[in-house]
Amino acid sequence: MIILAIYPSGRCDDFQACYPATGNLLIGREDRLKTSSTCGLRQQIRYCVVSHLKEKKKCFYCDSRDRFKGTARYHGIENVVSRVGQKRRQFWWQAENGVENVYIQFDLEAEFHFTHLVMTFKTFRPAAMLIERSHDFGRTWKVYQYFAYDCGASFPGIPLGPRNRITDLVCDSRYSNVEPSTEGEVIFRVLPPNIHIDDPYSKEVQDMLKITNLRINFTQLHTLGDNLLDPRVEVKEKYYYAIYDMVVRGSCSCYGHASRCIPSNHETIPDMVYGRCECTHHTKGLNCELCEDLYNDLEWKPAIGRQTNACKKCECNNHASRCHFDMAVFQASNNISGGVCDDCQHNTMGVHCERCRPSFYRDLNRRLDDPYVCQQCDCDPRGSKEEGNCDPYTDQALGLESGRCSCKKNVEGRRCDHCKPGFWNLHEINPDGCESCSCNQMGTVGNHGCNVNTGECVCKRNVVGRDCNQCAPNYYGLGVDEEGCKFCDCDPGGSYSPDCDQTTGQCNCRPHVTGRRCDQPEPGYFVPSPDYITFEAEDAKTTQGSPIITPRNYDERMHWTGQGFNRLPPYSGIEFTIDYIPSSKYYD
Repeated sequence: MIILAIYPSGRCDDFQACYPATGNLLIGREDRLKTSSTCGLRQQIRYCVVSHLKEKKKCFYCDSRDRFKGTARYHGIENVVSRVGQKRRQFWWQAENGVENVYIQFDLEAEFHFTHLVMTFKTFRPAAMLIERSHDFGRTWKVYQYFAYDCGASFPGIPLGPRNRITDLVCDSRYSNVEPSTEGEVIFRVLPPNIHIDDPYSKEVQDMLKITNLRINFTQLHTLGDNLLDPRVEVKEKYYYAIYDMVVRGSCSCYGHASRCIPSNHETIPDMVYGRCECTHHTKGLNCELCEDLYNDLEWKPAIGRQTNACKKCECNNHASRCHFDMAVFQASNNISGGVCDDCQHNTMGVHCERCRPSFYRDLNRRLDDPYVCQQCDCDPRGSKEEGNCDPYTDQALGLESGRCSCKKNVEGRRCDHCKPGFWNLHEINPDGCESCSCNQMGTVGNHGCNVNTGECVCKRNVVGRDCNQCAPNYYGLGVDEEGCKFCDCDPGGSYSPDCDQTTGQCNCRPHVTGRRCDQPEPGYFVPSPDYITFEAEDAKTTQGSPIITPRNYDERMHWTGQGFNRLPPYSGIEFTIDYIPSSKYYD
């Protein structure tokens, strides 16, 4: 008896693998069954049963045209699919009379785990047959097992069963005898109970279980031998393949990431094993064979026992909705993280969308996951280079400052929007940005050189010349100080003029006078004070003839020079005639 009950196989959580219930994969997939031979597809055809069978009536008619579906004459391949409660012997599939090479193929819509096959035949079981599988939707096929009454004759070179390992390819003769002539079974188990399996989650086991297509090839009919002697059609009428029901037992393949499967089109069918896994552990796909779009930081793996191998979210800083796993990135991170973000948004780029795209820079006042963290570079096209790109982030070791533009040779500023001191005429077509000023930068106001727009030189207070390149008269030492040049400050008595050498500031000294300012006598010389030259008033000319007083007592302390002094009345004057002053200077 075939039990079609579906058993639960564990709940899904963050601590263990989970697996859906098993059932008959054929239920609800009648349209995915096909065969190379069906009786009565074009017209009704007569068939008979062997004479020693107990049925009173020996011959019948098969008509498998669509209009006869549901009748006793219809024997299409979908009749092999049985459900609990149906009368199992009223319907069957039947091939054409006398055709030996016939196949039945079951094409699934997704990958499933196939555990075993049970076929119940109405007629003799095949004298030889084989079961094949494909796990790539029919592109390649592998044989599960051969079955034959005489394995050596039907499949020479194939070892006789049973299998010692699950991957052994053998021929089994247990299900190919002539008897019973009806309701004989062919049973195939992918994992025979007699073989001990150390690791049920190994790749070897999983490769044996997973299928997308199953094909049963019948290659030889059992006959009574009369067909070899009598070629009449009537003889062939009793030799054909016919199956009451077939069970392809398995479950949807979810690689341990789902505990149940759901309909792909939301249509529910009783007892059907659906093909779309209800994925957990951040997996997706019909079989949970992929990680969710943003959960590829680790390589996808099937869940095994207590190892859920859940997909890990990529760190994309909220700038991407998808990522992919890169083994090189994973290995470079010491096997910690291999996720590479795809299609970074908000003008970001990089493995984790952690950098700004060219022509954008990171706003240090915003969090890295802020959608506006990357701002567009605001570079002046006249003075910037590298197509207006700026430093994308700040790194003192590399000399980077977030948002600072890369300037042409003669341009400066965060935006590269003004000429360097000593340059003017900022222009986009100039490869250096600005052209050199003709004026001496040290001689211009603020040490800026010329006017950045007109090229005109604006001299400092003590600087002259068209290019502000020389000191004004009586000034020297052109430099960066505010006035530009320093005052000569020549001593008026020790120098011939107030002017000096414009480079050294040396004044032009009179004889026997030295020092930059000409304010020091040479060794052996001195500078007389004003009282060194004396003029006696009694020798001067008065306007009113004032009397000259000559003291008579020379023993008293004297308060004058010369012979005496001149007494001047009010409103009178005195006039000195001086013609021997030795030099000109300021006299106090």
